[in-house]
Amino acid sequence: MKLLNRTTIYKGYCFDLYEDQVIWVNRRELKRSLIKHSGISVMLPLLDSDRLILINQYRYGVQDNIWELPAGTINIDETPLECAQREIEEEIGYQAKNWKQIASCYSSPHFSTEIVHSFIAEDLIKTETNRDADEIIEMRTFSKQEVKQMLSDGQIRDAKTLVTLYTYFNNI
Repeated sequence: MKLLNRTTIYKGYCFDLYEDQVIWVNRRELKRSLIKHSGISVMLPLLDSDRLILINQYRYGVQDNIWELPAGTINIDETPLECAQREIEEEIGYQAKNWKQIASCYSSPHFSTEIVHSFIAEDLIKTETNRDADEIIEMRTFSKQEVKQMLSDGQIRDAKTLVTLYTYFNNI
């Protein structure tokens, strides 16, 4: 694939949108739209061997409140782990002594550069939240069995949360 021309359509707070003219892998000239995103980190906060934290918050894209794991956009000067460490405290008011990365995946590789980094956060220490203005979050503790039932019942529909939870439950 060869990039012939790139036009900036939009520059936003968490992504930029481009329209590209390319020579595709089959040598045809095509237009492609591309969302450039710095990626996100998602955290699975484990309180102990049986309990974890999920959050419920309003998501503009789906115009609804959804259950998900805490997560945040990686800043330009951050590693995925540094983002996870910052966001877990901002969103749910915890720091973690132990971190383990369990997955990295592309959210929508056909039009976006966004990569999702999933972490387990253990040995939690309670601190204070420092949420962004648009983060109206309900935080709740669930047993692992309750979360498995929520997955089975389709109550969790957020992709980053699904990937992280299924990876975790399939590897414990």
